Amino acid sequence: MVLIIDTEATGLRGIPEDRVLEIGIAEYDRDSGNISPVYSEMIRYDDIVDFDSKYVNIDGSRGIWIYRNSDMRMEDTLNAAKDLDTVVREVREIVSGKEVTSYNVGFDFDKYLDLEPWSLKDIAARKVDIMELATAKVYELADSDSIEDKGLQERLLREREDSYYPEKWVRSIDAYRVLCPKDPMRLEGMRHRAIDDAVMEGWILRELEK
Repeated sequence: MVLIIDTEATGLRGIPEDRVLEIGIAEYDRDSGNISPVYSEMIRYDDIVDFDSKYVNIDGSRGIWIYRNSDMRMEDTLNAAKDLDTVVREVREIVSGKEVTSYNVGFDFDKYLDLEPWSLKDIAARKVDIMELATAKVYELADSDSIEDKGLQERLLREREDSYYPEKWVRSIDAYRVLCPKDPMRLEGMRHRAIDDAVMEGWILRELEK
């Protein structure tokens, strides 16, 4: 069994400049193949209005990006049922002694969850990097002309060719569409919040481990 964690955060820098706004945890049972939601919480920050007014993104724009580019709103943070200390305590209880991962380990763990106050590296094992495995598999399929959606295949190959970076990582939504073409979780009708993404990433991992 492995727990897949997804976070929504204020930005890309990580702690201490940024904060986790929402966290979702899904469970992938390797024995049964079942993927199920385990935990989903928004985090309340009473000072988020002031934080947002002073926040500067990496590109120089002002204000927390996710509030202006998704269906998450500042009111969701202000009205969340649980504060940071409560969510941290509950998450640590869930993952203690378990195997954990995420789609983007470098973001979710290296910039947030392995750092205080979460400190998950002290209590949970991490063995799988889903994004690394998914990127290798998706490009293997694309290079052999084996992706069912040819338009998606063409875009992925073009993006890799045009990428400034030597390694073009495949986005989780694209990995899911390639590896799970029958859309077992009915993704298109979902809101793409942290728990939805965690479940989706569980499906990706399941296909990778077949």
